[in-house]
Amino acid sequence: MKLDEIRKVTVLGCGTMGPGIAQTFAQHGYPVTVWSNVPEEHERAVKVVKTSLETFVQHDMFRSAEIEPVLKRLSFTTELEAAAGDADLVVECIVENLEIKGGLFRQLDACCKYDALIASNTSFLDIFKVTPERRQRRTVIAHWFAPPQIMPLVEVVRGPGSSEDTVDTMVALLRRAGKTPIVMQKFVPGFAINRMLRILGRETFFLLDNGYITADQLDLAVKASLAPRMMVLGLVQRYDFTGLDLSARNLENPDFLEPPLDNRPKSLFDLVEKGDFGVKTGKGFYDYSGRNYEDVLKERDDKLLKVLKSLDFLVTPEKG
Repeated sequence: MKLDEIRKVTVLGCGTMGPGIAQTFAQHGYPVTVWSNVPEEHERAVKVVKTSLETFVQHDMFRSAEIEPVLKRLSFTTELEAAAGDADLVVECIVENLEIKGGLFRQLDACCKYDALIASNTSFLDIFKVTPERRQRRTVIAHWFAPPQIMPLVEVVRGPGSSEDTVDTMVALLRRAGKTPIVMQKFVPGFAINRMLRILGRETFFLLDNGYITADQLDLAVKASLAPRMMVLGLVQRYDFTGLDLSARNLENPDFLEPPLDNRPKSLFDLVEKGDFGVKTGKGFYDYSGRNYEDVLKERDDKLLKVLKSLDFLVTPEKG
């Protein structure tokens, strides 16, 4: 399927990522059907999208007169066949469970058009293992980052059977929707960014668990050093500016204390065991109690938009 043949988008899942992905396509003129088998999630999704669009307006990135047309491009259903039967692109973003995703893909195989593109938003799983054979050519992973209506990056992961046309069309569509897609040439669990985050997480919890620093001071340190420099140099080019010889010597330094391999860090699992899961429960490493969910998201989005507006030249491919 070519780019201009994609006229209707379906988003499967209405949790953390689904509403923002649906909003992005609707903002760029596509009618979007959102499927969830939990009807209560539909009303919440509309509120989240409306609040997000109002935030865009406050930052002069969207016109208030366009909010209602965008919302009208969104429809919701609990019937899978009604959602996906005539879709040109199906974006799957349900629970991260390979068995459940496999069951959904088998249902999609029975009801989707033969040439429909299927993109999974999984952040880790090898969905190609559970994709029906005849759907392999037209299936990719397209992993968005939260909040998906704001963050530019989408990792497009090529499966062993994904056709070149499918990858090219997905990349072109994401660019049309204002995103910055990158292509992973083959599957590896976690793709690029979540693999980086796993390593950073290991150091983070090592420092917290052993009392070297508090959560707020570590966050401040990252915001005042790594974050702005990464925006300009990324990870790899930074080595060129540091000096490859110095970087090599640093890796050989025997006095550097490496964190142990620990997949149950105390600072994280103590909170999980108490039921403090972060923003969605009102408390995590930070306390969000006394504020509703939409307001917490809006504060985050306000700050992200301020940052991203000034950094657009770094993540938007040059034309020509």
